[in-house]
Amino acid sequence: MARSPSQKRLLKRLVAIPAIAIISAFLAMILVRAPGSGDVSASVDNSFYDAAYRLRTPVILDDPEVVVLAIDQRSLEQVAEATNFSWPWPRGYWGFVAQKLESMGAKVVALDLLLSERSAYDADDDQSMAEELDKLKSARFVGAVMGESGQFVPPVSNAVALGDAGINVEEERTYQRYLPVTRRGDSLALSAIRSAGHTSVIDVNQPFRLHYYGPHRTVDGDAPFPVYSIGPLITEIAFDRSPTPLPPEKRFDPERVRGKIVFIGPLAPALSDIKRTPVSEAYPGVEIHATAALNMIRNQQVTPVAPAWVTMLSLLGALIVSGGIILKRAAWLKLGYVSIVVIGLLAISAVLMQRETIRWLPPVEPLLGTLLASVGALVWVFRIEDARARALLRVLSQCISPDVARDLDSDPTPLTTGGQRRELSILFTDLNGFTSMTERLREGIEPVLNLYLAEMSARVLSRNGTIDKYIGDAMMLFWNAPLPQPDHAILACETALALVAHEKRIAPDLAKLGADKIFTRIGIHTGPAVVGFFGSKDRLTYTAVGDSVNLAARLEPINKEYGTQVLVSNDTVQACGEAFLFRPVGRLRVYGRSEPAGVYELMSRLGDATDDQRWLAEASTRATGAYLDKRFEDCLVILDE
Repeated sequence: MARSPSQKRLLKRLVAIPAIAIISAFLAMILVRAPGSGDVSASVDNSFYDAAYRLRTPVILDDPEVVVLAIDQRSLEQVAEATNFSWPWPRGYWGFVAQKLESMGAKVVALDLLLSERSAYDADDDQSMAEELDKLKSARFVGAVMGESGQFVPPVSNAVALGDAGINVEEERTYQRYLPVTRRGDSLALSAIRSAGHTSVIDVNQPFRLHYYGPHRTVDGDAPFPVYSIGPLITEIAFDRSPTPLPPEKRFDPERVRGKIVFIGPLAPALSDIKRTPVSEAYPGVEIHATAALNMIRNQQVTPVAPAWVTMLSLLGALIVSGGIILKRAAWLKLGYVSIVVIGLLAISAVLMQRETIRWLPPVEPLLGTLLASVGALVWVFRIEDARARALLRVLSQCISPDVARDLDSDPTPLTTGGQRRELSILFTDLNGFTSMTERLREGIEPVLNLYLAEMSARVLSRNGTIDKYIGDAMMLFWNAPLPQPDHAILACETALALVAHEKRIAPDLAKLGADKIFTRIGIHTGPAVVGFFGSKDRLTYTAVGDSVNLAARLEPINKEYGTQVLVSNDTVQACGEAFLFRPVGRLRVYGRSEPAGVYELMSRLGDATDDQRWLAEASTRATGAYLDKRFEDCLVILDE
């Protein structure tokens, strides 16, 4: 049973919808993984990631395995008051701190300070720290190292483990990931949990996305895990070594650190260890290590959605928008489908980030798939509903003048595929010395060529010429196609004179770009040629071919022989009538023609000719006549004049 036209249209749409969706989803998948574009998509994904993370409600942890002792502004002031030492403090203090924390029941003391250079005080300071650390019995001390050497100056024994203090930096310098094992060894966080007897459930050989529990401080001033100023602890140590005891109410509570991994690091802004994270623009580096340690102990990380599911979501979004655009006629409905899908994709990604187990759905791939499907569906609709406009668009891409384009919009019949034999006026141009200019200017030739071709093309299109092609610096032009132009020979000659005149006007601009002594040679011939669309099924070009094209192409270079700029054939002279002043310069034998062709120099419009030009044209005519009559002596006399 034959299908009705409406059924055929519906079938085409139902086939086009999944085809567009599949192609769009596939292209989106390729683009987000391709070099270059993949970096851009990752950067955009990271921006969405940070924005979605900030929507999470902060979690205040109850009795976590880690605590932070902060070297904050308060502790700097307290220690200076109690000991008269400003920052940096003597390194011996860290040995005393480690022993004090051990006595309070801390499992591990992880110091997030680089001790890769000798103490600013003296060598005894490093020795003092080492001696105090060597006294540790149950607690482990983890010292931070960084740099190629991984050096730790205090000469300690096996009481100290070392951990890399570097943090893996993500795009836009946001700390999204953490690398447990670096090329310098275990990170500070991994070394700390291993020293405490914990095993990381997370794969330590790959960077993982940090599960942040909240910003450094909530609006209520709370921290995700306990953060205490280290000042009171050091003050207590100082009083323990003095005859005056510290009142009990001012002593540091041992329960804060009992059985904990204690991270010590700077929080004071002056100590410059503030990082940017998804949850906060200002986040202490030591708390990033503490977060990573807790993540590895508790097997908490942000888990990316499998790429296959992301691609499936991209395909679903592409199906919805392509179906909405192709099946709905109203423009607001088409836009509505796109808006709903975009908002839905962003909402799904944001909701997954708000759950207790955080899952990350990168939205760029499905959004890109949706965008590509929208464009593809709109193009398909445009193609089906306005095929004639598409045909005109193909023609316009061939640089046809606006006047010709308007005529073709009314009747595109002349654009039928195949050739038509028609008399054309064909013009070739070439820029003198272009090869040497290219070698001299190198990359600088691009602006020269762009300016030159743009200016010359404008002169052609203003006289309804068809630009067949650009051949480097050269142009092939013709008139009388695709629409008839009875005065095509006159238009070609007028264009040649316009090109010569405009070349002089733009010479200063080209000289500024490094192209001096610009000189364009031109050849014109009028004769029969085959013009139309030629090529393969995959690519067509609108051009002219035939013997007349070859003759026009030969006229341009022989300007060198005659010292002229514009040469035309005898056929062009005959077609122009009395419109221009020409002077004969010779005869040219062309391959494929039995008789030589007369060659003339185009001098000016007849009404604009000067007396000198008229005299030269008349004298050249007499000399040529004498030469053809074999009156060589008379010819030489005229040439001598």
